[in-house]
Amino acid sequence: MLLQILGSKRPVICFKAKELLRTAMQHYRKEINWKQGNIDLITANETETLSPPVADCRVLDPRIAAWLLDPADSAPCFQELVVKHSKKTSWLKSEIPGANKQLDVCTNLVLLDQLMMDLRANLQMQGLWQLFYNMELGLMTVLAAMENHRIHVDKDALKRTSDLLGTKLKQLEQEAHKAAGQQFLVTSSNQLRLVLFEKLRLQELCENKKLPKTVLKQHHSTSEVVLMQLQDLHPLPKIILEYRQVHKIKSTYVDGIMSCMKKSYISSTWNQTGTVSGRLSAKHPVIMHLRSLHFSGKEPEVVTIHPRSMFIPAEGWTFLAADFSQVELRLLAHLSSDPELLKLFQEPETTADVFSMLASQWKGIPETEVKHADREQAKRVVYSVVYGAGKERLSEILGITADQASQFVESFLQKYKQVRAFTQKTIQQCQKQGYVVSIMGRRRPLPHIGAQDYTIRTQAERQAVNFVVQGSAADLCKIAMIKIFILVASSSTLTARLIAQIHDELLFEVEDSQVEEFAAVLKSTMESLQHVEALGVHLKVPLKVTLSTGKSWGSMTELLDSRSCSH
Repeated sequence: MLLQILGSKRPVICFKAKELLRTAMQHYRKEINWKQGNIDLITANETETLSPPVADCRVLDPRIAAWLLDPADSAPCFQELVVKHSKKTSWLKSEIPGANKQLDVCTNLVLLDQLMMDLRANLQMQGLWQLFYNMELGLMTVLAAMENHRIHVDKDALKRTSDLLGTKLKQLEQEAHKAAGQQFLVTSSNQLRLVLFEKLRLQELCENKKLPKTVLKQHHSTSEVVLMQLQDLHPLPKIILEYRQVHKIKSTYVDGIMSCMKKSYISSTWNQTGTVSGRLSAKHPVIMHLRSLHFSGKEPEVVTIHPRSMFIPAEGWTFLAADFSQVELRLLAHLSSDPELLKLFQEPETTADVFSMLASQWKGIPETEVKHADREQAKRVVYSVVYGAGKERLSEILGITADQASQFVESFLQKYKQVRAFTQKTIQQCQKQGYVVSIMGRRRPLPHIGAQDYTIRTQAERQAVNFVVQGSAADLCKIAMIKIFILVASSSTLTARLIAQIHDELLFEVEDSQVEEFAAVLKSTMESLQHVEALGVHLKVPLKVTLSTGKSWGSMTELLDSRSCSH
């Protein structure tokens, strides 16, 4: 019966449809395969039949539809959705759970159908139906297939790394006790607060600095921001910062991966509705934020931990990563139409580093004289504008005063005047409409955009600008995932598997013999997204994709443009 439903040509409605598709693919590997079938991708102007994903149907999921309408409400249960979006809420009240199970099921199916119809009408009214049908439902199938792919893990290397980090934590704990002059529980905020502010009284050494306090009890905070302010006054805060960093890597990532392993592999669960920006999130394990960690070992040794190195391809396969280069900056150039920013990307193809060129433009110095610090400043200032980071955060990142950080941003916005105009226009539109829109029509309502409270209002203003840029980047990445999935699934030869998405990067597992061919296809497909006819996207700047390959995720080397990647 399930195979007949999924094989029908009629729309299927299912709450949490990804779980249904993933389970169906697990249990019916022969009958349902991500490399089979046809699916109708309805565009604004025409119907285009594409093959592949799972059988011959597109499953409508009201949970995803509701999230598009209200992205802040990411995980409502079925009853909550009915109450919020459906006209038949009275049916819920008349139910007596368990009194008649068959009646309960039939009632819920009628509610499910009505809920999807009501949501469909709402999506169409708000201009979100194409985004729902073309992008989010297509992506749901991609994610279901991804969750069925295994990512192999070097279990022995993972265990060694966990032991090494455990030894480092004990060492840091001893250093903390020595610096404090007493033993205390390093992971306890209350005990740390007593040592820092009652015994050592570090708050009295903070000249002209008002240390943040906890919201509820107004105690001195022991947050990262506070410890960074105190680290030059005494050795203890710096030790605690390092301890927390090592502890997070060990508990969340290394031990977290071990707890999720099945034999010698993991399969992350991908959450499509977990963020307001439209980006994906992952759990079991969290692999989005895996970063290298450097710490001191035996003098003068520096130990580097590469959690990504634990992930390895299957025998005879290679990892291939594709990354949208400087996608936020390119989108900022497109959205603002700033002539100087556009010039960076519209000039003939250059091998020069974009952020070095930007620093040269901004500071009015020859590119040959741009230092690493200049490039880093330019990069951080751009992202502080895009992500709405305040002058305090920027000052921490660059190691300068808040006033200097403010001057950097101001001089940047003076140079790129249209960027300021874009941010102001975005905020004004949000104040007028109550929401902002990405390049592909994704919406984010911001009810606090007109708040009387300055802090709440300015936070909403930063979120508005951030969403337009970051939400647009998320859209591009999702379209890339769908297009490549369709391309591979409908190919009689290509077998590449998409196994992870990390912000603007896609990670594939590719048969060794197909790396060169697939790299060329991948690069051209992703860069072609400068123009997406179906969703009316035409970027003023080209997209650039960098490719890298490796026999572990932590040892990837860039695949330079060659004949294989240029046709």
